[in-house]
Amino acid sequence: FPPRAPPLPTPPQMTTKVAEYLQEAQWGAACALKDVGAFKALPEDLELNPDAWKEWIECPKPELEDLPGDWAVKCTGFQKLLVLRALRTDRVTSAVTKYIIEEMGDRYISQPPFDMDDTYADSTYATPLFFVLFPGVDPGTDIETLGKKLGYTEGNNLYVSISMGQGQEKNAENVLDRFTTDGGWVFLQNVHLMQSWLPSLERKLEIAAESGHKNFRCFLSAEPPPLPDMQTVPEGIMQSSIKVANEPPTDIKSNLRSALALFSQDTLDKSTKPKYHRPMLFALCFFHSLCLGRRKFGFMGFSRPYPYNNGDLIVCAAVLQNYLEANEQTPWQDVRYIAGEIMYGGHITDPWDRRVTNTYLEVLLSPGLTDEKSRFMLAPGFAPLLEGQFTDYVNYIENGSPPESPILFGMHPNAEISLLISLCSNLFFTILTVQGGGGGGGGADKENKVKSVLEGIVETLREEFNMVEIKLRIKEKGDPYLVFLLQELERMNLVLSAMRTQLVELALGLSGALNISDAMDALINSLYLNQVPPAWLKICGQIGPTGTYNRKNLSNWYSDLQLRWKQLEDWSAPSKPLEDCPPSVWLSGTFNPMGYVTACMQVTARQEGYSLDEMRVQADVTDVIDPETVESQPQTGTYIHGLFMEGARWDTTSNCIRESFPKELYPVMPVIHVTAVTADKLKTEGVYQCPIFMTTIHGPTFVFAAPLRTIVPASKWILAGVSLVMQPD
Repeated sequence: FPPRAPPLPTPPQMTTKVAEYLQEAQWGAACALKDVGAFKALPEDLELNPDAWKEWIECPKPELEDLPGDWAVKCTGFQKLLVLRALRTDRVTSAVTKYIIEEMGDRYISQPPFDMDDTYADSTYATPLFFVLFPGVDPGTDIETLGKKLGYTEGNNLYVSISMGQGQEKNAENVLDRFTTDGGWVFLQNVHLMQSWLPSLERKLEIAAESGHKNFRCFLSAEPPPLPDMQTVPEGIMQSSIKVANEPPTDIKSNLRSALALFSQDTLDKSTKPKYHRPMLFALCFFHSLCLGRRKFGFMGFSRPYPYNNGDLIVCAAVLQNYLEANEQTPWQDVRYIAGEIMYGGHITDPWDRRVTNTYLEVLLSPGLTDEKSRFMLAPGFAPLLEGQFTDYVNYIENGSPPESPILFGMHPNAEISLLISLCSNLFFTILTVQGGGGGGGGADKENKVKSVLEGIVETLREEFNMVEIKLRIKEKGDPYLVFLLQELERMNLVLSAMRTQLVELALGLSGALNISDAMDALINSLYLNQVPPAWLKICGQIGPTGTYNRKNLSNWYSDLQLRWKQLEDWSAPSKPLEDCPPSVWLSGTFNPMGYVTACMQVTARQEGYSLDEMRVQADVTDVIDPETVESQPQTGTYIHGLFMEGARWDTTSNCIRESFPKELYPVMPVIHVTAVTADKLKTEGVYQCPIFMTTIHGPTFVFAAPLRTIVPASKWILAGVSLVMQPD
């Protein structure tokens, strides 16, 4: 299975017929498959039999259908996976699951229910139990229950639980030393918060493995890193531990069932206002289920994983009970505020995520919920149960829950495609990580491939921009657009210089003229795996404290870099004044896009006599799709292009946001006219404040928000996770 085989950098041009049903990435991957003997004729057959291939590709579940024509006979089950990897990435995980069951058996796929007793039986004093934390899962209760059963409790000083945080290092070390010698259980919670102390923990566990008491057990827990390429716990601890990932279900029905199970008939009977209490409690349970399930959609769901837990729901239910009893009028706003801003909102650090949870509460906890005459729906096809006993609510969940779908979360069905593609990417990233960049050939093959990639980049890498010559042509030193251009040129020079220096050194190392250093070895692995070296990303500002923000492989990233320096070449060309911007700026091709938007705001502020703090960004979407047709910048503001909409599309006919077309994940936005206005002139009615991110990794890549016209309530697009991105996957 060639997980590292990239699409051909320059595949043959698609014919018109092929372009009707294939995207460039699919065509490039199909052409790359020609290197695998069985698929030499695949690109040709895609051109000769477009109808059959189109029908197969557009099947909801092509992994269950035969391949077109004689390919069904020629291809083995494994080779069919390769075709799916190229043409229907979103169905690969399902197809791999089916293949494993058929070839190896169901036991490699079906996970038995978590059993703490069985898990403990596999552990020894030398092998800690490492629990991966997920929202709604607390291993502490299971550990304490087992400890009481086996005689390890806090009462007899044989069990100590420590929630790790600042100042707890010495306490943890003392307990580890005592139990390593005398025997006992220690549970260190949230060790991912103690990055600087973890090497000391690793050494303590090594000592325990060598000379620990037979009754010593160490339990650890940590949250998974936000991105798959990040490492928050030392490799030594992970390798020596038994990893336990008891991930809760992500479907609405299972989460709603678990949420309601936190209460009982007694909970319902306590209220003297059952007409309001029961449907509102059920709506809170549904809200809790949405928050837990939404995270499966990745960055479209929430920009960060938040540890929502059962305690949040229990407290909100108690608040609901107390506020209903203490007020004659139903306190809708109070309950929404406490849940959205305090209990659930207390976990949230990103304002756009807070907007999502607050919108859920505004939609779910409103007067229509308890109005029998209204047609209120918790979700499409799921009306609230207004009255009944506790068992009635339990049965309603089991029998009345609609089928699982992104629509239940307020999202477009395309969100599931994005989810499946992300799962596929993470699967193959994990395969590459586990094999350590090796596999598929010896060292000579790896070295030859690296040399080929290295030579291809060095041959096409342009020289650095001549900043001395460019600065001599400056006429207006304080022009904001000019300052931005100079900053971009200097950043590009840093990137070009670092790439050339490192690649030239690596070439000398591969030829034997220099010793291979650790940095060179890391560069070799990156080039071999078609990944962008972190040192290059750091200079570009595409890597930060939370990990890399880049989702492109090296081939696509370098092609993008070439387009970036082409824009800078045109912008700084001697044939035009430096102060003149391109007719429309490719904002996605800048290192600091907010810098350009700020420059626009500065120019307007100076012209109008306002301070920069008073200015706000206004965005008007034009009907121009091709930026090449734009002849010049407008009198006020600036034209930008290169943005894509995620979660919806822009309809040029009605000039507003509309629902996406099926399977169209990132439709291109027309040219946008960005202007700066004072806060009192900013459009607020009939608009959706759309966040703009540099990549599909939301959160740290946020640039600015653009008010976009909508003819439906903005809440629809908020719950759908609609945003604009500059670099789609």
